[in-house]
This record gives sequence, C-alpha cells and structure tokens, in this order.
Amino acid sequence: MRVSRRNLLRGIGAASCFGAAGCLESSGGSDGGSTSNGDGGASTGTTSGGSGSNSYHFGISMKGMGQAGLFVQGLAGKWYTQDTDHKVTITDAQFEASKQTEQAINLLNQDVDGILLNPASGEASAKIAQRAAEEDVPVMNFDTATLSNEVILGNMFGQRRGGKVAAERFVKLLEERTGSKEAKVITSVFTFSAPTSQQRLYGFTENLPDSVEVVSRVESNGTAEETTPKMVNALRANPEVNAIYSNNVGSGMGALQALQQLDRYKKKGEDGHVMAFGIDGGPTLNKRIEAGYYDFAVDQPLHFYAPMTIELMIDYIEGGKEALPQVGSTVTPGDNLTVENKEVFGVKPWSKNFWGPAPMTEFSSNDKTWFPWLKARHAMITEDNAMEPYLYGNIARRYQEQQ
Repeated sequence: MRVSRRNLLRGIGAASCFGAAGCLESSGGSDGGSTSNGDGGASTGTTSGGSGSNSYHFGISMKGMGQAGLFVQGLAGKWYTQDTDHKVTITDAQFEASKQTEQAINLLNQDVDGILLNPASGEASAKIAQRAAEEDVPVMNFDTATLSNEVILGNMFGQRRGGKVAAERFVKLLEERTGSKEAKVITSVFTFSAPTSQQRLYGFTENLPDSVEVVSRVESNGTAEETTPKMVNALRANPEVNAIYSNNVGSGMGALQALQQLDRYKKKGEDGHVMAFGIDGGPTLNKRIEAGYYDFAVDQPLHFYAPMTIELMIDYIEGGKEALPQVGSTVTPGDNLTVENKEVFGVKPWSKNFWGPAPMTEFSSNDKTWFPWLKARHAMITEDNAMEPYLYGNIARRYQEQQ
C-alpha cells in the first residue's frame, strides 16, 4: 500500500453560493484548473491539508456538486481534514460518468492513497474501481453505489430505503391525523432516468397501502423553477389531492411554491393543509418544516459520509480489511468509529452522530452481492429539530452566510 511522503501541503479555500442548484468556486488545486457546470459553476482540484510525515492524500470523486447537499457532502472532507496532515483533492464530474472516470484517472496519476467515490453511474464507475485496484489504491463508496467487487466498503443510507422510510412515516401521520389510511398523492421526482430517483420513488410507492392512490407523477430536473409550473398543472387536474411526496429538495420546494400559487399553502393543523414531505432537507426547506408548511423530510448524514469514509480508509491503509468493521457487526459512534466533534466556520457539523448505530451488511444489486455495506441511519427532520446545527441544510446556510 502506498504511503504519502509529502512534507508540505497547502490548504486552499472555497466560496459558494446556493441558488436553484447551488455553486462552488475554488482557487487552484493540484491540477491548477477549474471548470463550470452551467448551474452556477463548480470546481475541481479543491485541496486541503497540513504538514507532517504521517499524512495521506485522498481523492474525493463527486458525481456532482451543483446542489447544496452534494456541495456540503464533498466539502465536508475538506472541512474535516483542514486541521490535520492529510490532503484532500475534490473533483466534480457534473453528473457525467465519462468525466468522472477521466477525473479519477487523474487522481490516480496524482499518487493518491485512496479514493472516496460518489458515483454518477453504478455501472460506469466500475471502471474506476478496477483501474484503482490495478494500482493498489483502495476505493470506498459513499452515498451511492458502484457495482464492483473491487470496492472495499460502501458507506450509505440507501436510496430505496429513504423512500420506504418516507412512506412509513407518511402513513403513520395520515392515520394519526385523519383516522384512516386513505389518501390521494402526487409524487414529484427529479431526473427520472437516474437510478437514484427511481429508487427513491419506488421505495415510497411500493410501501404504500392499497388505500393510498398515487394520482399523478410530476417529473422535472429537480429544481424548484421547473417543478413549480408542472406541479401547478398536476394540482389543478387533481384538486382532491391531499399529499405530495417529493424525492429531492428542489422538487419539495417546487411543491410548496405551487401550493402558494393556488392558495393552498396551509400549515399543519389548518383546514385544507396538503401534506408535503419527502427526502432531503435544505437551507430553505428546513425553515418551511419549522414553520409547519412541510411535514417532514428524511435527511441522510450527507456531511458525515466523507469524514466517516476517511477514517475508515485510514484504518484500511494501516491495518487492511481486518481493521474494518465486519459484516454482521454493528458500527457504533464513538466506539467502533469516531467522527470528531470539530468546529468549522463557527458551527459543529458533527455534534450529533445520527448515522449510527449502523449495521454492517452486504450491498446487493442486480441479483449480485458487491461489497460490505455500512448501513448508515438517517435523521427525520420535523418542526422540533429543523434548525439544529447537525443538519446539512443548516450547515450549508451558515457556510453561505460567511462567504
């Protein structure tokens, strides 16, 4: 296993903005360049680190960073290591699988000690894992999966699982509020050709009782701007609808804006309230949850993925597979895996390790088992906790405010 012998690593800052899709700007990086993604810009080659002889160089290969959640997810690796001797290089594939493969090869050419891979395509990214294995560079997945046996470990909540959790909470709340499990629902999904979007949708619909009828599906690019007019049309065509499920934050914001336009924007407990809920919180959506307009959101531990995986990667580099949690065990925060409660830009993003306890199982897809899976837990965002500092949407807002 190769070990970095760098004596001096430069920390390079980044500034961001979060609009419909969000953006990141970064100066320099080890490859000296940056690229724009058309949604406000995102850069590659963002680095962090310090000096010391026991340092490692990690590459974080992001499928995209043009959304607040993905931006925080990638930058969390930089924030977490900025006071250490490790170096982190972040690349942004702008949701292009071929570009991600090219960037990953560049990372390998930079002599990285490990790659944290958030794949744009489960199938295409297998080439990255294979190429890295040939060069004895470990690859670990986070957030989404690469269909390859060369992946050492996957650190994920699970996209279909997110839809299932949303369905279960929706049915429970529906019965508590109405005394029945009957409802008419519109589903709102981003980029339906994407496997992640499909898994989040089917995880929801497949776990609904027969008494819940899905009357329409709104498909968009996942931004509030494109979702809103389509949702307005769907609500006009189905005025009896009393619930909307959105499988990403932009679709959720679009649903709320459509309800506002149709004068159906009511808080929980008010007559005419349409239950709105889904997967992912966000800088603005969290405020709507606190105010009672959005019923709940299933929040993944997005800003924990990179720090957790970095800690696991170090364990693997220094101790091999035997040093990693084994299938059948349970990974407990502060016991089997520690993500330090550090302070960055005035907040403590890792103050509540809600990702665990997490069982170690195996990730299977297409009737095959691929790699050990650290099955991370989620946070349920409600009006009671919507503004807590350990939720990624609030971290993103605080970061934006300081740039």
